[in-house]
Parts: sequence; structure tokens; C-alpha cells
Amino acid sequence: MLQVTVIKSPTNCATCGETEQIVSEISQKYVGKVEFRIIVNGTPEAGQFGVISTPVVALGNKIYSMGKPVIKEKVEGWIKKELGC
Repeated sequence: MLQVTVIKSPTNCATCGETEQIVSEISQKYVGKVEFRIIVNGTPEAGQFGVISTPVVALGNKIYSMGKPVIKEKVEGWIKKELGC
């Protein structure tokens, strides 16, 4: 099962919220293959990723995006690549 993680700011960052929504929506297409989770920056869990700026999108332990908005099609491409689709 591929772990798809969004790390967001503890404040209400608009870009973080948008990223969370996009990644959550795409993850729902891969039920049974993808586990979606959200981590708040500043927690011990987030520390393992070496976050410099939010939002972060990580697949497994690999960071695909950090500190910028994501594009829906790119996120889906990343997931397909990691799943070998």
C-alpha cells in the first residue's frame, strides 16, 4: 500500500488546504492501493521528512513537492508512477 502524505502548516494556509483537497480527491481513485494521511508541520511525524516549507506532498518517504501549489494531473502522475500503473 502506497502511503500518500500531505504535510500542512498549523495555520490556515490556503495553499495547504487546496493541496490537501487535490491529493485527497485523487487518492480516493486508488482505494485499496493508497493510504492518504495528513500531518501538521511541527509534529515529530513531520520532522522525519525534513520539511522546509509547506505544503509538502510525499509518496512513501519520497517528497514530490514542497512549498508550492500542486497540479492535479501531476499528482495523479506521481501516484501512477509509484504504483507502477
